[in-house]
Amino acid sequence: MLPDQFQMTVDNKVFKRGRFVDASHASGTSPKQRLSFFDDVRARISGHAHMDDAFKASLTDRLKTLSQSSLNILVVGSQGVGKTATLTQLFGQHEWDHDAIQSSSLLIRHELNQLTCWEGLLPSESEKPEQTDCEISALLSETAANGLPLVDLVLVVLDSSSANIDNAYVDIQKTLIAKLGEHAEQRLVVLMNKVDKVAQCIRGEYVEDMMPLDAEVWLDCTSAAIRFHLRENVGIHITPLLYSAVAVQKGEAVRSYNLIKLMARLMVALPPEKRLMLLNQPLSQGDETWRYHDERKIYMQSIENLCFDALHKGARDGDRFGGQLGAFLGRHGRALGDIVSDGLRKQFGTSV
Repeated sequence: MLPDQFQMTVDNKVFKRGRFVDASHASGTSPKQRLSFFDDVRARISGHAHMDDAFKASLTDRLKTLSQSSLNILVVGSQGVGKTATLTQLFGQHEWDHDAIQSSSLLIRHELNQLTCWEGLLPSESEKPEQTDCEISALLSETAANGLPLVDLVLVVLDSSSANIDNAYVDIQKTLIAKLGEHAEQRLVVLMNKVDKVAQCIRGEYVEDMMPLDAEVWLDCTSAAIRFHLRENVGIHITPLLYSAVAVQKGEAVRSYNLIKLMARLMVALPPEKRLMLLNQPLSQGDETWRYHDERKIYMQSIENLCFDALHKGARDGDRFGGQLGAFLGRHGRALGDIVSDGLRKQFGTSV
């Protein structure tokens, strides 16, 4: 006899339609099928004067292999924490107003370039908790053709300014950890959004500085508490990422904060063969989206390294020499490093 929650009728077709065809069979005429980042890198490689034909051919074959993968990401959280805002700030050139696929499912599905984003409430926040729990369970139990889990990443979005945010580990533990199984630590990313509102919540008045010292200390302590509870209760080691999808000052949205750190974290969490597919999306453009971060690390450099390593088999940490991407591998490495750096600047629309 199955537990009650598994006796509920669920629209499984909404998950089945999330599967993708091989990219090589796509027509290429639809804007959603255009592999912009891959095409740009491929064109740069083809026209480069300082690469041997054999090296160009190996890179082209590698690009073809990487472009045939697909991504599935589940984004969950309470109402109003910024799930949609996070997706729209990451992939700002996607037509979000018209893409949601209607069905009887409580999970909303968005289709991008071989990327499916699933968005939904945590069961404890849903008006239909049993159905929501059942649908999340069904989605996370789906497997791809290679037998691996269909969903590559699960993002839990929290509101940093919430008074009870440190209780979030209870929802994560009860709702997601058991469903993710042995791969929970690799597939789960915990996000703390709206860090720009923390200082105001602490002081009870408007604060012009986005991240004053007291807000930074409070956030670090809260993040440490969540990390401790997850480690002690379920044995997984996850450090929440602090960011603001849309930072607000004087009632107006001004910019994003730590979004480039979020992109770097997602790339690290993804399987190596799928990392570049995250870059092959209609990303938001401009310095206002990607430039502002906590400066604890050069996150664009981390993305460059991951991208270079994915393209050049055997490379490690970008094989930098004197700070130059790929320089340790000679002229071919330097040439590929320049292609990656220029391609990423174009894809993110950044000036530096």
